[in-house]
Amino acid sequence: MSLTAVTTAVTAATGSAGTEAGRQVWLSLADFTRRTLRRRGPDDGTDPLPLDPGDEEQVRSLAALLFAHLYQNPGAAAEFARWARRVRPAVTVGNSRVLHTIGGNARTGTAIQGRDITWNGPAGAPGGAPAAD
Repeated sequence: MSLTAVTTAVTAATGSAGTEAGRQVWLSLADFTRRTLRRRGPDDGTDPLPLDPGDEEQVRSLAALLFAHLYQNPGAAAEFARWARRVRPAVTVGNSRVLHTIGGNARTGTAIQGRDITWNGPAGAPGGAPAAD
């Protein structure tokens, strides 16, 4: 279990927390974390977990806390991997970045830039015009 894998799963759950399915994933991550670390919350005298999906510092802290525990506990790491596989269809990473560059002496027709584009029109530029040579 790598720090990258844990951070990616926690970040994906965080990025999806704005949807109902994502909220359920976030709650299941919180439940998994409490169970695996045997923490219940401030009412029972334990330290509260960093569980605010809107707080980047808490998200990083949660990922680090989970990674440290999973690194030392192969059983918990296997359970986390099963959790991550189970929730993968419900989560998205909404804070990704796309960078498009057209530079140099490039001569282009219409340039469409974006992320996750589904093009249902004719081949070439929008409106069916042929693509620029």
